Amino acid sequence: MVDGLDARLATPARMPRLFELATRDAEHTSAFLDARAVMPTRTNTNHVSLLTGTYAEAHGITGNAYWSRVPDVAPGRLDAAELIAVETLFTVAETTQPSLVTLGAFSKPKLARLFAAAPDRQRAPDVLWSAELASPAGRDRVTGYSFDSETMDALLALMAPAEPDLAVVNLSDVDRTAHARGPDSDDCERAVAGADAAIGRLVDHLRALGRWERAVLVVTADHGFTALAPTSERPYPVITFGRDLLRARVTGVHLVADGGVEHVYADAVPAEATTVGADVELTLARVAGLARETPGVTEVLARLPVGGVTELVSAHPDWHLSHERTGELLLVASPGYEFVDPFDPAEASLLGNHGGPGELTVPLVVSGGYAGLRPARPGAPVPMLVDVAPTIATLLGLRLPRRLDGTPLAAELVGHPLVAVLADAQSPH
Repeated sequence: MVDGLDARLATPARMPRLFELATRDAEHTSAFLDARAVMPTRTNTNHVSLLTGTYAEAHGITGNAYWSRVPDVAPGRLDAAELIAVETLFTVAETTQPSLVTLGAFSKPKLARLFAAAPDRQRAPDVLWSAELASPAGRDRVTGYSFDSETMDALLALMAPAEPDLAVVNLSDVDRTAHARGPDSDDCERAVAGADAAIGRLVDHLRALGRWERAVLVVTADHGFTALAPTSERPYPVITFGRDLLRARVTGVHLVADGGVEHVYADAVPAEATTVGADVELTLARVAGLARETPGVTEVLARLPVGGVTELVSAHPDWHLSHERTGELLLVASPGYEFVDPFDPAEASLLGNHGGPGELTVPLVVSGGYAGLRPARPGAPVPMLVDVAPTIATLLGLRLPRRLDGTPLAAELVGHPLVAVLADAQSPH
C-alpha cells in the first residue's frame, strides 16, 4: 500500500521499478490505473476495506474520526481494532488456518492499532511491526511515521527467516509529503520515486531468495489527493463551517471534519435511530441550508430522512455509508477545499488533502511469478479496493470475512475476486 498514491502520480516515468514488471513479467502482470477506492477517501476507511473486502456501511470505519454520540465526550479517532465490525483477513487466517504465517508492517502507528488484536473481536497478524519500533532517525519527527526506506528495511528483515503466506505493508512518505508540500510538488515526486525504489527492493528480495516464482504482489493506494494551494479562483480553501453555525446561533449538533467531508451529528439522535424527529429535523434542515450557502461545499446529503435534503443512499448508493457512525448529514467539499472544524492552524496549512469523491481513483497493479496469474484482457472490469481481500482469500484458500457474530455479509456489501487476473479463479465461500 503506497499511502496517498494518486492514480495520476503512478506513471512509468515516476515508478520505473513498478512498471518494469509489465514487460519483464508481462504474462503475469495486470496494471489498472483507474481502480476505485471507497468513500470517504480516508486512510483508515480504505485500509480496513482492503483487509476486509467490504465497505464502511459494514465494517464501521466511516473515516479517520467520528463522534461516539456520548454526551460531553469530544469526537475521537477511528483507529482501534475493537471498532471494526467485520473480520479482517488476519482474523480469518488466524482462526481458520492458524498454520498460515501472516505479517503486517505499518509506517503509521494508527494502522498498527487498527490491525492489532482485540479480545473476542479481532486477531493480529503473527508478526506486527509499527513505526514506533523504528529507530529515531527512521521516523519523521512531526508525524511519527517511519520513512519508506525504514519500513521496507523492517519488512525484509522480518520476511527473511521464514516466508510469510500473507504480508501487508504500508508506505506513507507519499501521503505525508503530499499533505505538507502538495501532490504536485517536486518533493512529492521524489517521495513517489522513493516508494518505487522500496517496491523494487521487495521484488529484488523475493527474486534473490527464490520466492518470486510463487509470489503474488499487489500494489495499490488507499486514496488520491487534491491540491489545496490557494489560487485566484480559490484564495482560501479552508471551510470552517462551525463558525457559520455559531454566528447563526445553531446548537444541538456536533461537527466532525474529515478532510474532504464533514459529518454533522444531531445531539438528540441515538445511534440506532431510523428517523430524527420533528424538532431535530428542523435544526438539520437549517444546518443544510447554511451549508449550501457556504463557499466550497458542493453537496449536502442526509443519512436519515430530512425534508428538503437529498438522501445519501439515493444520491450515492455505491458509497455504502449508511452506518450509525456517519453523521445525520454529510457535507462534501468541492475539489481543492477541505473542512477544518474546529479551526486548527496545522490542518489549515496543509497543501494537499483527501476525503471526497475526487480522490477515489487509485492505481492497482497485480504481478508476481506465480503461474496462476494472467494479464487482464482489455475491457476487464475496473477493480475496487474491496476486491483485494476476496482475491487474497481465493489465493490462500480462505473463506471471506464475516460479521463478528459469524453471519455473512450482504452480497452488495462485499467485493469479488479479481477473476481477470487469476488463471483459475473460484470464489471462496
